[in-house]
Amino acid sequence: MKVLSAQQMNQIDQETLKDQKISGLDLMERAATAVFEELRKRYPKLEEESFYIFCGKGNNGGDGLVLARLLDQQQAQVSVYLVEADEYAVDNLANQKRLASHIIRKITCEGHLDIPSAAIVVDCMFGYGLKRVLAAEWEGIISCINGSGASIYSVDMPSGLLADEKTPQGVPIVQADMVYTFQSPKLALMLPENRFYAQAFKVLEIGLSQRAMAETETNIFYVDQSLVRSFYRKRRKFDHKGTFGHTLIIGGSKGKMGAVQLALKAALRAGCGLASAYVPAHGNTILQTAVPEAMVITDPEQDVISQFPCIKSYQSIGIGIGMGTDQYTIDALKVFIATVNDTPLVLDADALNILAHEPDLWAFVPAHSILTPHPKELSRIVGSWGNDFEKIEKVKVFAREHQFYVLIKGANSAMVMPDGMVYFNSTGNVGMATGGSGDILTGIVSSLLGQGYSSKEALIMGVFLHGRAADIAVKTFGVYSLLPSDTINYLADALIALEQDYDGMVH
Repeated sequence: MKVLSAQQMNQIDQETLKDQKISGLDLMERAATAVFEELRKRYPKLEEESFYIFCGKGNNGGDGLVLARLLDQQQAQVSVYLVEADEYAVDNLANQKRLASHIIRKITCEGHLDIPSAAIVVDCMFGYGLKRVLAAEWEGIISCINGSGASIYSVDMPSGLLADEKTPQGVPIVQADMVYTFQSPKLALMLPENRFYAQAFKVLEIGLSQRAMAETETNIFYVDQSLVRSFYRKRRKFDHKGTFGHTLIIGGSKGKMGAVQLALKAALRAGCGLASAYVPAHGNTILQTAVPEAMVITDPEQDVISQFPCIKSYQSIGIGIGMGTDQYTIDALKVFIATVNDTPLVLDADALNILAHEPDLWAFVPAHSILTPHPKELSRIVGSWGNDFEKIEKVKVFAREHQFYVLIKGANSAMVMPDGMVYFNSTGNVGMATGGSGDILTGIVSSLLGQGYSSKEALIMGVFLHGRAADIAVKTFGVYSLLPSDTINYLADALIALEQDYDGMVH
C-alpha cells in the first residue's frame, strides 16, 4: 500500500471526481459513511451514545457534518461544535444546511467546553491538508478535548499534526485514541515521536480512483498482507530439506544462550530446512537439549566466541545475538568480516555494536546484508537524530552507501532499502517490547534469507510475520504476559494466514 503526501492525496481526490464523475459532496458522503460504519462496529447501540463532533471550516469539517447527520438518523445523541470562521468550504456549507440547525453550535478556537468523560469525541477540525502548525489560541479547545477523559477519534489526521513533516513540540495537537485515515496511511501517523497523538490508526477504503493511485509514485510503502502474500512461496510435493536452505546462527556467551535458543527455534518455525548454531563450548548441552532439531558447533573457548566457522555450507548466517563484546570476540569478528566475501549476513545485537566501534569494517560487510538494530544500536551506527524524519534520512544515506537493508524498530517498524525505498510494517503490538523479541526476528529473517528469498523479501516478510504471530498470540496471553517464545509458537498461524484474508489494525 502506498504512503502518499498531502499534496498527492489532494491530487488523487481531484482525479477521482473527474474519473468517477462525482461531486465533492459525493466523496465527502463516502468518506463520512466509512467512518460511521467503523463507529457502528465499536458502538452497536448508537442510540445510547453521546457524540461530540468538532468540525472545522474545510472539507474535514464537512466530513464531520455528514457523520453527525448519519449518527442523528440512528437516534444517537449528537452535538456538533463548528469552529467560527469568516468563510467555509462550499461542501462544508452545503452539509451545514443538510443538518438540523439545533444540533450545530458555533465555538471559537479559544473557547472552553466541558466534555463528559462518557462522551465520544470525534475530531474533524483539520485533516491532511493542514499546511502550518496551529497558533497558540487553538490550545483552548484542543486542551478541552485532550483533558476530557472521553474516547477521542480523529478523522483523517489528529487536528494540529502535520502529515509530511516534523510538527514542533508544544503546539496544540489533538491526542487521538484512534485515527480513521482515508485510502493511504499518512507518514506522521507511523512515527514514534507522534505516539501521543495517534495511539492507533486504521486505513479506510473510500473508492478513490485506482488509476490515479496506480500512477502516483512514491518511495514510501505500508506493508500489508497482499504485499507479503506476493512474496510467499508455496511448497511443492518433491521439495526436501535441502530445498529450504541451511541457516547458521552465530552467537551466545555465558548467561546468554537463551538468545540463540530463541533464534534457532524461530528459524525452524519459519521454515528453514536445516538450522545450526555456532556457540561457546558451554552452550552445547543447553542447545542440544532445548532445540533437538538443530545442530550445534562449538568454539574452543568455554564462555565466549573466539573464532568464526567456515560458512561455505550455509545459505544464510545470522550473527550477534547474545554474543557479547569480549576482546576475543571482537578480534574474531574483525577477521571474519574482512574475509567473508559475498554472502549476505543478518547482523544484530553485539555484531552491530562491535562494527559501530570499528566503522572501517563496514566496507567489508557484504552488500545486501540485513541489519536489525534496536534504537540505541542504530544511533551508534548512524549517529544521533533530532526527530524521526531526520532519523529515516540518516538511515537512507547509510543504507545507500553500503547497499544494506536496515530495520528501524518501533511500533510501525520501518525497513529502509538501498534504493531509498522505505516500508513501514503493519503488524505487531506492545506485548513484543520485551527481551528476546529481537532474537526471534533474527532467526526468522535468517531462515527466510536461507530459503532463497531476497534480502528485501526476507526483511519485509520476516518483520510482518513476527508481528503477525505476536498479534495472534496476544489474543491468548495479553500484552503484559506475552513472551517471545509465545510468538514462536504462533508463527505457524501467521504463515497459514498468508493464504487467508487478514484485516489488520495498527497499535
